[in-house]
Amino acid sequence: MLLWPAALLALLPSLGQAIPAHQMCRLDQLQQCQLSLEWQQVLTQLWPGDYYGSMRRAVKGQGGVTLLAEHDALILLNPTTLQRNHLVLLDETLYERPSLRNYRSTYYHEIGHVATQHSHWLARLQPHNWPQHWNREVLADLYLYWHLLREGADEQELWAQLHLRNIGLIQAQPDWQHWTTPVLYPLLQDFGALKQWSKRPLEQFIDAALADYDLSPLQDYRQLGQRQFGLTRPSVAQPYLGEPHRQQWADMLTPTLIWLGVDLSTYLRRHQL
Repeated sequence: MLLWPAALLALLPSLGQAIPAHQMCRLDQLQQCQLSLEWQQVLTQLWPGDYYGSMRRAVKGQGGVTLLAEHDALILLNPTTLQRNHLVLLDETLYERPSLRNYRSTYYHEIGHVATQHSHWLARLQPHNWPQHWNREVLADLYLYWHLLREGADEQELWAQLHLRNIGLIQAQPDWQHWTTPVLYPLLQDFGALKQWSKRPLEQFIDAALADYDLSPLQDYRQLGQRQFGLTRPSVAQPYLGEPHRQQWADMLTPTLIWLGVDLSTYLRRHQL
């Protein structure tokens, strides 16, 4: 998750360089976290109180958050949240599964917000009438993939991030800002190519990953999601959506539904997918 207070605009290293300058604190080890005076002042201005309390309020139950300053970044990680099981309510059935979150992936995603802040893709990934910072979440997830692959991660580690994005969508109030699945899913169809791209510098990896990406289906996906997961009751009055987009939507959700243990054929038939 990225926090963008208006006063915190970063001037950070460009893509392809080493991990940008940042400070990192774990909420379970706050006494060992020696923040600069600048960050103490920023935190207590945004979340008044002692700065340890300010850090807890900044995270607010998230696994991690990133704040950007003029020449630095602050990453706050909450290992307690990362360890919690997933509870997913789907069609009046509650599914509980072990946490897919882990410290390493969360950290790399948050670093990704810092490393990609000046990417030329930010302006190109701005769909009309779509959550404002979705483009930044896409780039942070691509940085995560790039970093994991360069460390020799297996395919399952990359699929875990896609499952997390789909789980965030399967809510009474779907999280569209973090739903990067439309970008991640096509990439995972050719893991070999993804591994080859990861040998390139970060900017070139992102260029390859997004070269053929099409933003146009996103609004159709949202209509399907609002009918399927949101508070809107399923209805034939919902706008008609063409078969290709319906199939793509079902394809992107299917791996996560299988991971949850959903009766897939029954579920897809019920939702006319």
